[in-house]
Amino acid sequence: MSSSITKGSVHEGKLLVHIAENGHSFELDCDETTIVEGVMRYIESVTGINFNEQLVLCSDMKLESQRPLSAYKLPSSDRDVFIFNRAKLQNNSPPPPPEQVDILEVEEPPSPAGLNDPHPLDDALDPALKALPSYERQFRYQYHRGHAIYSRSCLKYGHCERLLKEQRVQEQAIEVARVNLDQYYRAISQNYSEFMKRYKQQHRIHSELLMNYKRDLEKLRSIKLHPALQTTTRKFLVDFVKEENLRKVVENCSNSHRQFEKKVSVFKQMFSEVKHKGEELFGCRNSIPIRNLELTIKEHWRFINEQKSVMQSLWLVDFHLSHFELNLTILN
Repeated sequence: MSSSITKGSVHEGKLLVHIAENGHSFELDCDETTIVEGVMRYIESVTGINFNEQLVLCSDMKLESQRPLSAYKLPSSDRDVFIFNRAKLQNNSPPPPPEQVDILEVEEPPSPAGLNDPHPLDDALDPALKALPSYERQFRYQYHRGHAIYSRSCLKYGHCERLLKEQRVQEQAIEVARVNLDQYYRAISQNYSEFMKRYKQQHRIHSELLMNYKRDLEKLRSIKLHPALQTTTRKFLVDFVKEENLRKVVENCSNSHRQFEKKVSVFKQMFSEVKHKGEELFGCRNSIPIRNLELTIKEHWRFINEQKSVMQSLWLVDFHLSHFELNLTILN
Protein backbone atom coordinates (compact mmCIF):
# COMPACT_ATOMS: atom_id res chain seq x y z
CA MET A 1 0.00 0.00 0.00
CA SER A 2 1.41 3.36 -0.99
CA SER A 3 0.45 6.89 -0.16
CA SER A 4 0.93 10.48 -1.17
CA ILE A 5 0.02 13.79 0.37
CA THR A 6 -3.27 14.79 -1.19
CA LYS A 7 -3.52 18.07 -3.06
CA GLY A 8 -6.49 17.46 -5.33
CA SER A 9 -9.71 15.51 -5.39
CA VAL A 10 -9.83 11.84 -4.44
CA HIS A 11 -9.97 9.46 -7.40
CA GLU A 12 -11.49 6.02 -7.67
CA GLY A 13 -9.42 3.52 -5.73
CA LYS A 14 -8.01 6.23 -3.46
CA LEU A 15 -8.75 6.40 0.24
CA LEU A 16 -8.13 9.71 1.97
CA VAL A 17 -7.07 9.13 5.57
CA HIS A 18 -6.70 11.97 8.08
CA ILE A 19 -4.86 11.88 11.39
CA ALA A 20 -7.05 13.70 13.89
CA GLU A 21 -4.37 14.80 16.35
CA ASN A 22 -2.24 16.75 13.87
CA GLY A 23 -4.33 17.12 10.70
CA HIS A 24 -1.88 15.22 8.49
CA SER A 25 -3.45 13.49 5.49
CA PHE A 26 -2.52 10.44 3.44
CA GLU A 27 -3.98 9.24 0.16
CA LEU A 28 -3.82 5.46 0.00
CA ASP A 29 -4.02 3.28 -3.10
CA CYS A 30 -6.56 0.59 -2.25
CA ASP A 31 -9.87 -0.92 -3.35
CA GLU A 32 -13.04 -2.23 -1.75
CA THR A 33 -11.43 -5.61 -0.98
CA THR A 34 -8.76 -4.01 1.20
CA ILE A 35 -9.12 -5.01 4.84
CA VAL A 36 -9.33 -2.13 7.32
CA GLU A 37 -6.45 -3.71 9.24
CA GLY A 38 -4.19 -3.11 6.23
CA VAL A 39 -4.96 0.60 6.36
CA MET A 40 -4.33 0.67 10.10
CA ARG A 41 -1.02 -1.18 9.77
CA TYR A 42 0.14 1.28 7.13
CA ILE A 43 -0.84 4.26 9.28
CA GLU A 44 1.07 2.69 12.17
CA SER A 45 4.19 2.45 9.99
CA VAL A 46 4.11 6.07 8.83
CA THR A 47 2.78 7.86 11.92
CA GLY A 48 3.86 5.67 14.83
CA ILE A 49 0.30 5.41 16.20
CA ASN A 50 0.04 1.93 17.70
CA PHE A 51 -2.38 -0.37 15.89
CA ASN A 52 -4.28 -1.16 19.09
CA GLU A 53 -4.58 2.54 19.93
CA GLN A 54 -6.23 3.51 16.63
CA LEU A 55 -9.90 4.48 16.55
CA VAL A 56 -11.03 4.56 12.92
CA LEU A 57 -14.13 6.61 12.07
CA CYS A 58 -15.89 7.51 8.86
CA SER A 59 -18.99 9.71 8.99
CA ASP A 60 -21.13 8.09 11.69
CA MET A 61 -19.47 4.68 11.44
CA LYS A 62 -16.72 3.01 13.43
CA LEU A 63 -14.57 0.82 11.18
CA GLU A 64 -13.70 -2.65 12.47
CA SER A 65 -10.20 -3.89 11.66
CA GLN A 66 -11.23 -7.34 10.37
CA ARG A 67 -13.79 -6.09 7.85
CA PRO A 68 -13.16 -5.02 4.22
CA LEU A 69 -13.62 -1.43 3.09
CA SER A 70 -16.60 -2.54 0.99
CA ALA A 71 -18.55 -3.08 4.23
CA TYR A 72 -18.49 0.70 4.66
CA LYS A 73 -18.88 1.55 0.94
CA LEU A 74 -15.26 2.65 0.76
CA PRO A 75 -13.18 3.91 -0.91
CA SER A 76 -15.43 6.81 -1.83
CA SER A 77 -14.70 10.24 -3.27
CA ASP A 78 -17.08 11.99 -0.87
CA ARG A 79 -16.18 10.28 2.42
CA ASP A 80 -12.88 10.47 4.25
CA VAL A 81 -11.52 8.32 7.05
CA PHE A 82 -10.32 9.82 10.33
CA ILE A 83 -7.95 8.03 12.68
CA PHE A 84 -7.85 8.98 16.35
CA ASN A 85 -5.16 8.00 18.82
CA ARG A 86 -6.95 6.50 21.83
CA ALA A 87 -4.01 7.37 24.07
CA LYS A 88 -4.50 11.05 23.19
CA LEU A 89 -8.21 10.93 24.04
CA GLN A 90 -7.64 10.37 27.76
CA ASN A 91 -8.36 13.25 30.14
CA ASN A 92 -4.84 13.19 31.56
CA SER A 93 -3.02 12.78 28.24
CA PRO A 94 -0.59 15.57 27.33
CA PRO A 95 -1.36 17.73 24.29
CA PRO A 96 0.36 16.88 21.00
CA PRO A 97 3.83 18.40 20.59
CA PRO A 98 4.02 21.71 18.71
CA GLU A 99 4.14 21.37 14.95
CA GLN A 100 7.67 21.56 13.63
CA VAL A 101 8.00 24.11 10.83
CA ASP A 102 11.29 23.99 8.95
CA ILE A 103 11.64 27.16 6.90
CA LEU A 104 14.56 27.23 4.50
CA GLU A 105 16.58 30.36 5.03
CA VAL A 106 17.06 32.53 1.96
CA GLU A 107 20.42 34.21 2.35
CA GLU A 108 20.61 37.93 1.85
CA PRO A 109 23.17 39.26 -0.65
CA PRO A 110 26.52 40.56 0.64
CA SER A 111 26.86 44.28 1.23
CA PRO A 112 28.14 46.17 -1.85
CA ALA A 113 30.83 47.80 0.30
CA GLY A 114 32.71 44.51 0.50
CA LEU A 115 32.47 43.66 -3.21
CA ASN A 116 35.19 44.15 -5.79
CA ASP A 117 32.89 44.74 -8.75
CA PRO A 118 34.49 46.95 -11.44
CA HIS A 119 32.22 49.15 -13.52
CA PRO A 120 32.88 50.94 -16.85
CA LEU A 121 32.10 54.30 -15.24
CA ASP A 122 34.45 53.89 -12.27
CA ASP A 123 37.08 55.99 -14.10
CA ALA A 124 34.69 58.52 -15.62
CA LEU A 125 35.87 62.13 -15.47
CA ASP A 126 32.39 63.51 -14.83
CA PRO A 127 31.65 63.25 -11.06
CA ALA A 128 27.97 62.61 -11.77
CA LEU A 129 28.78 59.67 -14.05
CA LYS A 130 31.39 58.38 -11.62
CA ALA A 131 28.75 58.26 -8.86
CA LEU A 132 26.40 56.11 -10.96
CA PRO A 133 28.21 52.77 -10.28
CA SER A 134 27.80 53.28 -6.54
CA TYR A 135 24.09 53.97 -6.97
CA GLU A 136 23.74 50.96 -9.25
CA ARG A 137 25.52 48.63 -6.82
CA GLN A 138 23.35 49.91 -3.96
CA PHE A 139 20.22 49.47 -6.07
CA ARG A 140 21.10 45.88 -7.00
CA TYR A 141 21.93 45.09 -3.39
CA GLN A 142 18.53 46.39 -2.27
CA TYR A 143 16.84 44.56 -5.15
CA HIS A 144 18.39 41.18 -4.24
CA ARG A 145 17.74 41.83 -0.57
CA GLY A 146 14.09 42.55 -1.38
CA HIS A 147 13.95 39.37 -3.46
CA ALA A 148 15.25 37.39 -0.48
CA ILE A 149 12.55 38.90 1.75
CA TYR A 150 9.90 38.14 -0.88
CA SER A 151 11.10 34.52 -1.19
CA ARG A 152 10.98 34.07 2.59
CA SER A 153 7.47 35.53 2.66
CA CYS A 154 6.31 33.04 0.01
CA LEU A 155 7.82 30.12 1.92
CA LYS A 156 6.20 31.21 5.18
CA TYR A 157 2.88 31.76 3.45
CA GLY A 158 3.07 28.24 2.03
CA HIS A 159 3.59 26.88 5.54
CA CYS A 160 0.63 28.94 6.78
CA GLU A 161 -1.60 27.45 4.08
CA ARG A 162 -0.45 23.93 4.97
CA LEU A 163 -1.09 24.48 8.68
CA LEU A 164 -4.49 26.02 7.91
CA LYS A 165 -5.39 22.95 5.86
CA GLU A 166 -4.36 20.71 8.76
CA GLN A 167 -6.49 22.77 11.15
CA ARG A 168 -9.45 22.33 8.81
CA VAL A 169 -8.86 18.57 9.00
CA GLN A 170 -8.80 18.78 12.80
CA GLU A 171 -12.04 20.75 12.72
CA GLN A 172 -13.63 18.05 10.55
CA ALA A 173 -12.26 15.38 12.90
CA ILE A 174 -13.91 17.10 15.86
CA GLU A 175 -17.24 17.09 14.04
CA VAL A 176 -16.89 13.40 13.08
CA ALA A 177 -16.03 12.58 16.70
CA ARG A 178 -19.00 14.63 17.89
CA VAL A 179 -21.39 12.73 15.58
CA ASN A 180 -20.05 9.36 16.70
CA LEU A 181 -20.09 10.36 20.35
CA ASP A 182 -23.68 11.54 20.00
CA GLN A 183 -24.64 8.23 18.41
CA TYR A 184 -22.82 6.29 21.14
CA TYR A 185 -24.40 8.43 23.85
CA ARG A 186 -27.87 7.82 22.43
CA ALA A 187 -27.25 4.06 22.52
CA ILE A 188 -26.03 4.28 26.13
CA SER A 189 -28.99 6.44 27.08
CA GLN A 190 -31.40 3.97 25.48
CA ASN A 191 -29.79 1.03 27.28
CA TYR A 192 -29.83 2.96 30.54
CA SER A 193 -33.52 3.79 30.18
CA GLU A 194 -34.41 0.18 29.41
CA PHE A 195 -32.31 -1.07 32.32
CA MET A 196 -33.86 1.39 34.78
CA LYS A 197 -37.35 0.50 33.61
CA ARG A 198 -36.68 -3.20 34.13
CA TYR A 199 -34.87 -2.54 37.40
CA LYS A 200 -37.77 -0.55 38.86
CA GLN A 201 -40.20 -3.32 38.00
CA GLN A 202 -38.03 -6.01 39.56
CA HIS A 203 -37.15 -3.82 42.52
CA ARG A 204 -40.82 -3.30 43.32
CA ILE A 205 -41.57 -7.02 43.07
CA HIS A 206 -38.58 -7.99 45.23
CA SER A 207 -39.33 -5.29 47.78
CA GLU A 208 -42.91 -6.50 48.11
CA LEU A 209 -41.75 -10.09 48.56
CA LEU A 210 -39.32 -9.13 51.30
CA MET A 211 -41.74 -6.76 52.97
CA ASN A 212 -44.57 -9.32 52.98
CA TYR A 213 -42.42 -12.23 54.13
CA LYS A 214 -43.73 -12.25 57.72
CA ARG A 215 -47.32 -11.78 56.60
CA ASP A 216 -47.03 -14.66 54.13
CA LEU A 217 -45.40 -16.82 56.79
CA GLU A 218 -48.30 -16.14 59.15
CA LYS A 219 -50.72 -17.13 56.40
CA LEU A 220 -48.88 -20.43 56.03
CA ARG A 221 -49.18 -20.93 59.78
CA SER A 222 -52.91 -20.26 59.70
CA ILE A 223 -53.79 -22.59 56.84
CA LYS A 224 -54.58 -26.11 58.05
CA LEU A 225 -53.88 -29.12 55.93
CA HIS A 226 -56.63 -31.45 54.77
CA PRO A 227 -57.22 -34.08 57.48
CA ALA A 228 -56.09 -36.79 55.10
CA LEU A 229 -52.73 -35.02 54.70
CA GLN A 230 -52.15 -34.28 58.35
CA THR A 231 -49.53 -36.15 60.34
CA THR A 232 -48.12 -35.77 63.79
CA THR A 233 -45.51 -33.31 62.45
CA ARG A 234 -47.51 -31.68 59.66
CA LYS A 235 -50.76 -29.98 60.47
CA PHE A 236 -50.32 -26.59 58.72
CA LEU A 237 -48.79 -25.49 55.40
CA VAL A 238 -45.87 -23.91 57.23
CA ASP A 239 -44.81 -27.36 58.37
CA PHE A 240 -43.68 -28.14 54.81
CA VAL A 241 -40.89 -25.55 54.97
CA LYS A 242 -37.96 -25.14 57.29
CA GLU A 243 -38.50 -21.73 58.80
CA GLU A 244 -34.88 -21.31 59.85
CA ASN A 245 -33.64 -21.96 56.33
CA LEU A 246 -36.31 -19.67 54.95
CA ARG A 247 -35.27 -16.88 57.32
CA LYS A 248 -31.64 -17.24 56.17
CA VAL A 249 -32.72 -17.08 52.54
CA VAL A 250 -34.76 -13.96 53.23
CA GLU A 251 -31.86 -12.40 55.12
CA ASN A 252 -29.46 -13.14 52.25
CA CYS A 253 -31.95 -11.77 49.74
CA SER A 254 -32.37 -8.61 51.82
CA ASN A 255 -28.61 -8.08 51.94
CA SER A 256 -28.30 -8.67 48.19
CA HIS A 257 -31.24 -6.36 47.61
CA ARG A 258 -29.61 -3.54 49.59
CA GLN A 259 -26.21 -4.07 47.95
CA PHE A 260 -27.77 -4.00 44.50
CA GLU A 261 -29.63 -0.81 45.44
CA LYS A 262 -26.30 0.79 46.34
CA LYS A 263 -24.71 -0.32 43.07
CA VAL A 264 -27.64 1.02 41.08
CA SER A 265 -27.37 4.29 43.00
CA VAL A 266 -23.69 4.55 42.06
CA PHE A 267 -24.57 3.64 38.48
CA LYS A 268 -27.23 6.38 38.38
CA GLN A 269 -24.69 8.88 39.66
CA MET A 270 -22.17 7.81 37.02
CA PHE A 271 -24.74 8.10 34.26
CA SER A 272 -25.79 11.51 35.55
CA GLU A 273 -22.18 12.69 35.31
CA VAL A 274 -21.81 11.22 31.82
CA LYS A 275 -25.05 12.89 30.77
CA HIS A 276 -23.91 16.24 32.16
CA LYS A 277 -20.53 16.02 30.44
CA GLY A 278 -22.17 14.87 27.21
CA GLU A 279 -24.67 17.73 27.18
CA GLU A 280 -21.89 20.15 28.04
CA LEU A 281 -19.77 18.81 25.19
CA PHE A 282 -22.61 18.83 22.67
CA GLY A 283 -23.55 22.34 23.74
CA CYS A 284 -20.13 23.86 23.14
CA ARG A 285 -19.00 24.75 19.66
CA ASN A 286 -15.59 24.47 18.08
CA SER A 287 -13.31 27.05 19.65
CA ILE A 288 -10.83 27.08 16.77
CA PRO A 289 -11.47 30.31 14.82
CA ILE A 290 -10.72 28.68 11.47
CA ARG A 291 -12.73 31.17 9.45
CA ASN A 292 -11.03 34.18 11.03
CA LEU A 293 -7.63 32.58 10.55
CA GLU A 294 -8.39 31.86 6.91
CA LEU A 295 -9.40 35.48 6.29
CA THR A 296 -6.24 36.72 8.02
CA ILE A 297 -4.03 34.53 5.83
CA LYS A 298 -5.81 35.65 2.67
CA GLU A 299 -5.42 39.26 3.75
CA HIS A 300 -1.67 38.80 4.06
CA TRP A 301 -1.53 37.35 0.56
CA ARG A 302 -2.42 40.85 -0.62
CA PHE A 303 0.80 42.17 0.90
CA ILE A 304 2.81 39.42 -0.80
CA ASN A 305 1.22 40.37 -4.12
CA GLU A 306 2.27 43.96 -3.48
CA GLN A 307 5.80 42.73 -2.83
CA LYS A 308 5.65 40.79 -6.08
CA SER A 309 4.55 43.86 -8.03
CA VAL A 310 7.39 45.91 -6.54
CA MET A 311 9.89 43.15 -7.35
CA GLN A 312 8.67 42.99 -10.95
CA SER A 313 9.12 46.75 -11.32
CA LEU A 314 12.58 46.60 -9.78
CA TRP A 315 13.47 43.69 -12.06
CA LEU A 316 12.65 45.83 -15.10
CA VAL A 317 14.88 48.59 -13.76
CA ASP A 318 17.67 46.08 -13.14
CA PHE A 319 17.19 44.69 -16.63
CA HIS A 320 17.61 48.14 -18.21
CA LEU A 321 20.62 48.87 -16.01
CA SER A 322 22.26 45.66 -17.19
CA HIS A 323 21.70 46.64 -20.82
CA PHE A 324 23.01 50.14 -20.13
CA GLU A 325 26.15 48.69 -18.55
CA LEU A 326 26.60 46.32 -21.49
CA ASN A 327 26.33 49.19 -23.98
CA LEU A 328 28.92 51.18 -22.03
CA THR A 329 31.28 48.22 -22.10
CA ILE A 330 30.86 47.89 -25.86
CA LEU A 331 31.45 51.61 -26.41
CA ASN A 332 34.61 51.55 -24.35
